[in-house]
Formats: sequence, C-alpha cells, structure tokens
Amino acid sequence: SKNNITTLDLSSNSITGTIDESYCSVHLNIRNNSMTGKIPECFKCQFSDSFTKYYFSENLFDNYDTIETCKTIPKLKYLNQTFWKINKKVTEPVLSLIGQNIGYSAFGDIESNIQFNLILKANSIIISYDSYTPNRTIHEISFKSTGQKFTLTPDPYPPLLSNITSNNHILVFKGLYYSYDITEITITIGDRSCDVTDSTFYQITCTLTTYPNQLNNVSSTIKVDQLQTKFNLNLDNNDGNEVFNNYTSCPYNCNGYICNYNTGICECPKDWTGENCLTPNHYVSSITPTYEDGGLVTMNGWFGDIHQDLKVTIGNQECKIDTLSSNTITCNIGAGIGKKDVIVNQNGITWKSFNFFIYQSKQQTCLNNCIDTNHGICNTSNGICECKSGWTGFDCNSPSNNNNNNNGNTNSTVNPDGSTTINNDQTTYNILITSLLELDINSDTVKQYLLQNNWNITSNDKNGSNVTFTQILNETECQIVLSIQEIENDIQYSFAGLELKLDKGSIKVSVSIHNYNYQSPLNTLQLQMISNVSDTTSNDCNSKSASTSTSILDNQTLNYISINKDNKILYGRFINRAISDGHTTLITTSLISNQNESVTIGINIPHCKTSCYIDPDFSVLINSNFKSNCDESKNHTTLIAVLVSCIGVATIIILVGTFYFFYLKSTKTKVVVFKLKKKIKMTK
Repeated sequence: SKNNITTLDLSSNSITGTIDESYCSVHLNIRNNSMTGKIPECFKCQFSDSFTKYYFSENLFDNYDTIETCKTIPKLKYLNQTFWKINKKVTEPVLSLIGQNIGYSAFGDIESNIQFNLILKANSIIISYDSYTPNRTIHEISFKSTGQKFTLTPDPYPPLLSNITSNNHILVFKGLYYSYDITEITITIGDRSCDVTDSTFYQITCTLTTYPNQLNNVSSTIKVDQLQTKFNLNLDNNDGNEVFNNYTSCPYNCNGYICNYNTGICECPKDWTGENCLTPNHYVSSITPTYEDGGLVTMNGWFGDIHQDLKVTIGNQECKIDTLSSNTITCNIGAGIGKKDVIVNQNGITWKSFNFFIYQSKQQTCLNNCIDTNHGICNTSNGICECKSGWTGFDCNSPSNNNNNNNGNTNSTVNPDGSTTINNDQTTYNILITSLLELDINSDTVKQYLLQNNWNITSNDKNGSNVTFTQILNETECQIVLSIQEIENDIQYSFAGLELKLDKGSIKVSVSIHNYNYQSPLNTLQLQMISNVSDTTSNDCNSKSASTSTSILDNQTLNYISINKDNKILYGRFINRAISDGHTTLITTSLISNQNESVTIGINIPHCKTSCYIDPDFSVLINSNFKSNCDESKNHTTLIAVLVSCIGVATIIILVGTFYFFYLKSTKTKVVVFKLKKKIKMTK
C-alpha cells in the first residue's frame, strides 16, 4: 500500500498463506495457488464482476462463494498531478474519484458523464484528464460491478438544509452537499453533539443522546469537510415532527452563510448576492486597456463561476469575450478615444463604472514640451523629458549647475502628522495626505475618513529620510500604509511597468490601502492630497508671488502640478497607474481645488479587494529666472542711496554726466551708470 504498484499478478505459483487488506491498493491476480483464510472485503464485494472473481479462483479461501456488499465511500476531488503535456512536464489539478472500495476498473465499470482515464491507485484513486470547469454540477456516478449509485460534486459548498425531523433522539437531515463519509461530518445541537450514524449526499442521520437545556430555537451547526452551516431547531416536539425552524430560516439556508433569523433574509458576504447567496456579486478591480486603434482588453476582479448571459460593454461598443475565468476576462474592443464607461452584465446583475476605461495614446506628451530643444527632448513613448547637459527637472527648465538647486539649499522634514515640509531658503512647501473618500457610482461621497493627525510611525531610519506610517480606519479592518522617502542620490526606479527617474532631494510618497470594505461593489476610492506654499515674505531679487499650474490629462501616463514662488517651483508628479490586487491598472487624477498658493488633488482608485498601491513624488527646483547672487545688486543700491542723501539731486545730475563720460570708455562704468539712472527715476 506504500508503493506505486497498481497491478500485481502472482497467479500459478503454488503460493500458500493468507491475504491481508494491504493488498487492497493493487489490482491483484492470485488465481491457481494454495492460499487460505478469508478474502478481504475490498475484493470480495467486487465479485459481481466476473473478472475480479476469476482472479481469486482455484484457491482454498473460506469465503469465496459468499456474497458481500461493498461499503463504498466515494468523493470527487481535485488532485495535483504531474504529467507530460505538449512535450513539457506540468503539474495541474485534475478531477479525481477517490475514496474506499471504488473498484479496479476505470473504463468498463464506471458510468458517468465524467470520462475517467487512469487508475492511479487501485480501489482508491481514479483520475480524469479531461478539462473541467467548476460549475456547481451535481454528478451521478454508477458502478456496474456492485450496482451502486452515488451523487457527488467536486465543487465544495457548505451543506444546505431543507428539512430536519426528530423522533426519539434520532434526527434526520435532508438537503444537499452532504457526504458519504461520516467521519468528516460534525453536528452540534446547542452544546451537545449529535453522533452521525449514516450519511449520503442528500441525507444525514444522527443520534442526539441528551438534549440541550434549551429546546426552543436552539442554535446549531452542521459541518461537512470543514464547510459549515448554522441553523435553529425546535426540539419541544420529538414524535417525528419537523423541528427545523422554517419560520426564521432563509432560502437554502443561505448556502452556509449568515441567515438573519428575524427577517429570514440572507446576509451574504461581499462577493455573493441573491436570495440564497449563490450569485457572484461581480466587479472589476483593474483594467489593462488598449491603444486608440482598439485591441485586446484585460479585466481583473471577481466574476465567480456562473456567467449566465455575460456581456461586457465599453462606451457604446460590445467587447467581444476572448477568455473567461472567475478572476479574469479578456475581450476585444474596436477603435476609440478618451474615457469610456465600463458595464459588465451577467446572472441578471449589472456592474458599472463611469470613465474606468481610457484609450491610450501612442504619442505621450511631456510637461511643457521640455521648454525647447535646447533644454531637452520629449520621449513620446513614455512622456518623460530627456534633459540636455546643464538642465534638469521634469520639464528641463531648472539649471543643473546652479549651487542653489534642490540638492543645495533644500531641506526636508517629515512631520509626526504624516505631512512633509520642504524648505528652500525662505520658501516653504508642504505636502499633506488629508482624507480617503468612498465614492458611489455617481461620484458622490458615501464615506469620508480624515487621515491627517491619525498616523502612527512604524519605522524610521537614523537620518529621518525614510519614514513609514500606518493607521487603521475607524471601526474598520482597513489599514493604510504611508511611506515617505527623501531621495539622497539620483535614482532610477520602476513602478507599475514604468521606468522613472528621481533627482537628489526629491520626495517619494508611497501609499497602500489594504482590505477596504466597500458599501457596494460599484463604489471606488479617492485619496486626497494637498500641496501648498507658506505665505512668507522675501525681499531679495528673486521675490515673486505664488502661482499654481496643472497638467492633468486622462490619456497621458504622467500628470503634474506645480507651485511657483520666489523663482522656485514645487513639482508634483502623479502616475496614472496603480497596482490593484496585484495587477497594474490605469487610474485618473482629479483637480479638486486650485488656488494661488495651494492645490488639492484627488487620486481616483478602483474597487480593489485586498490592496491598492499608488506612488506620487515631489521635487523643489529653481526655474531659469532664478538669480543665484543678489549681493551685487544690493551693494549698488546702497551706494546710490548714500549719494542721493548726501549730495542731492544737482550733484547727482553732475555725476550722471561724469559717469556717462566713463561709459564711453569703460564697460564697468556702464553698469554703475545704469543703476544710477534707475535710482534717479525712483527718486523722482
């Protein structure tokens, strides 16, 4: 029984002795020997098959001519098997008939709509290599040799109850999805155990030796192969009457899920719906779109294993189904442009998401078109500027050789409330993640969680340049993880299939949302962030009031915001991609508000079940008008002020003439003359 032998022929060898039950696992031929004792039940109950009986003939067994009934305990299961497939060794789950006393012939003895191909272990494992899709089909399997018929399904579902009767401590359960193996069935009535004595696919009989103290509306549980169903019983009348509390039961007892016994309505888990929780409550969590000329679309999410009247519509076009599983749909769509609604219909249920599909442009645009060809060249395949020597930044508009660039006088501080402050001389920028919103299909807010000041620091490096925060949303199991990293050296990194670059001094923000419980599968999330600049006063030559600008396009991979003050710019780069439940998907960015010194952005996140990841980043750079040294201007202005106050206007006029004379002979005097003339005009 511990080897891979399936057939053993020991016929005509004059062997003496007995056979024990360890031989039940092989197809045994011991004809024409001198063996004695009893033939094991596993063989004896198969003697209605003439070949099996023939293999034990011409011996001295005590029970050769007696008749016995097989105690057959069959199951349908998926077992992983390794085999060759198209010149390649693969391991796949295959449908298998397993159990006790299931026979020694896979071909002539079994009658079923499933084609069994191979006996893996005689009398206990017979497998089928035919493809099989889980569809809740209940199979009838018959064994010709024994005349037995069984009802089985390989798709595991909790036991369903339709009727329970009680008579003198004997309870009979009628329903579906029970088992022929009584060892895997557990029934608890109140705090008492009901001992199972017999079971089939449709009926279980058990003995309740002692009754619980409470006889009315007794909370009970039936468990079959680790799948359980809860129900209520009335045991105050035990003369063969029905004791299942039909008045508070739910249809099919909710397929093993929660029944509200006050209303008789099933409380289905979020992935199921319907009066008995048997219908998939489908949704799409991520989409891999196609270009504007059309093509293959991949949708990931939850679609279940029942797909009655499945239809996928994108915009006003039907997306023709290519492949289908419980978690993925691929389909082909025609040409189009822009954002489109997505509708998935099946099983009488409609799932819809506005503007979820975005046709992708093959030509991506760059921020400010990289200024001009002297500054940089736009890579139209990814929308990233490739800056020329001497220039840097997302649009190549910041001098890279200026000592006051972002890696010079920029200091970043990650604050305990989860915000980040970026200081550059007298200019202070702030980045804050403020709230998480759950939006319904009409983009109306159904729930809002304020995130600021609720963060807990979970990790922090010695320099404070890489800090991780977490928080659990109030009265939920949803966890949000916020990581803020100051880039200490120029880096290249990848996210959601994109290769990106960050300069030294940039701030990389990563946010992940885990196990959010939506009020509806139609709902989505929006994470809101604020970027602003503090209202400080600068009197130097770079002084400039604050202004903001945005570059947000749905069909572009990268979106930007910028806040310009004192010839320094805070850039925020938002990647229109996220990782939803392990799959890359397109997302959109919404402009919530835009004021002179502040921009609020909403990052729209799809309906993700387990996790969503987004990855924006920020940089403070100087623009091309920035003056690295204001001291020279200040010195000349001071000289002029002294001259004006001590000598007077008449003397200044003489000086102007004098300096103008030197202007003809000296380029250095030219600068002084310019400053003096400017000051005279200011004096007037």
